[in-house]
Amino acid sequence: METNKDIKLIILCSWGATSSQLAKKVQEAAEKRGFTMTVDAGGTGEFKQKAEKYNVALLEPQVRHLKKEVSKIADAYQIPVELVDQRAFALMDGDKVLDQVLKMINN
Repeated sequence: METNKDIKLIILCSWGATSSQLAKKVQEAAEKRGFTMTVDAGGTGEFKQKAEKYNVALLEPQVRHLKKEVSKIADAYQIPVELVDQRAFALMDGDKVLDQVLKMINN
């Protein structure tokens, strides 16, 4: 799978705690596969201020109710937004989340 640009991902949750853990796993998976990738974690509240830094965003399952609000901000920067695959989230599976991100970027 080819990506023609550096991937800048943000994983959003309420406060940034569980998303930090998942971001670390995704970063490790990307490095293992030789991808240049920035993976940040953050709260949905601060996304508005820093949205333009990213080219893909994932929402954790516990903040799914904020998808519409986050998507509205992301749309202004053409950033695709999806919910993290629930099973991958439960297992903190960085590889599976990385696959999800690559699919989002290549669409």
